[in-house]
Amino acid sequence: MRKSKWILALIIAAVLLAGCAGGPRQAVVSDSPAAVGADATSYPTLPPAPTGKAIAADGRLTSAYSNVEIGFEDGASGELLTIAVKAGETVEKGDLLALIDDAELQRAVDEAQLTLDRATADREEALRQWERDVADAEKALADAERTLTIARLEFSDTSLEEARNSLKWAQKGESDRKAEYEKAQTMWPPIPVDSYRDSWYRAIDEREMAERRLADAEDAYKAEALRLKGYEADVAEAEQNLAVLKEDGIDASYDRAIVDATVELVEAQEALDHARLTAPWKAIVLSVNATPGTTVSAGVSIVTLLNIEDGLLFVTENLSEQHIANVYPGQRAVVTLRTFADRSLEGEVEAVVPQVDETEGADARFTVRVRLSATDLRLLPGLTGRVEIYTED
Repeated sequence: MRKSKWILALIIAAVLLAGCAGGPRQAVVSDSPAAVGADATSYPTLPPAPTGKAIAADGRLTSAYSNVEIGFEDGASGELLTIAVKAGETVEKGDLLALIDDAELQRAVDEAQLTLDRATADREEALRQWERDVADAEKALADAERTLTIARLEFSDTSLEEARNSLKWAQKGESDRKAEYEKAQTMWPPIPVDSYRDSWYRAIDEREMAERRLADAEDAYKAEALRLKGYEADVAEAEQNLAVLKEDGIDASYDRAIVDATVELVEAQEALDHARLTAPWKAIVLSVNATPGTTVSAGVSIVTLLNIEDGLLFVTENLSEQHIANVYPGQRAVVTLRTFADRSLEGEVEAVVPQVDETEGADARFTVRVRLSATDLRLLPGLTGRVEIYTED
């Protein structure tokens, strides 16, 4: 009977101890850093103590980022050929996650490249033709300038001046012969005047011939002047044509065609590149959300990732304002995880974040985030343990 009572007492004590071990752990103030990592029974719930050397509290590892559903980007769609990862795997930045059939996407790239090649060839031919046109215009200008130069060298008013002088001399000769004839008629005794009259008539003929020669010289001078102006106009026109050709260049439509084809090629190439879904950062695969063989398009979730690019944080929550009175970012912290109870991890306080509680009269509560130093341990989100934050050196 006495033995049965002892057995019953032991069972009751075991139940009570189990209930205490499974309850929530509170932050405690400790003067003994070596207590970190001890059993829960070593951390009784105590009221806030005066400023001490360290604050210990339970918590867990977590990522600084939310879970993200990853899918193919804009322009990529088709049959899902391969999913290269499984839930629970850790992937590095750039690792292949999934692949879709890219035959149509590759065809689009090839067609866009062909369009760009044609547009480029058309522009090059147009450029060569423009260069030929410029060369022809430069030659035309040179020819026009040479013709103008020759015309200016040949243009002279000498013949006109000679004709004018000849007319003056003819007019004077006519006047002199007339005067001689009239004088011969008044002489006494009278003399034969026929020779004087004939001389006067010949002088009239010469004067009339000189007038015609002057008229011809004036006409020739005017014609040469007009021809010279025509040559000057030819030079001006050739200069204008050359200037317009050089200023306008080839038709702008050739450049627009190349730009449009380039944009089309870039978009097609981006769509082809997006046929490979790769990890944007180091992450843990939380779930696979699609099945190979199905048709997917941009925006459809393929996998869900948890970003661990910047490592994991040890987070302890629900600390009171008394507990964090002396906790500040940058303070040294030591974390011991239950999974790796024989290894302590160095870290430092990254942030002290107030928790929003709308309950009136409730004490303020806080979350402390600890950034861990590099380690070779395989750390995973969700691992639990205890942190000791050193509030004094």
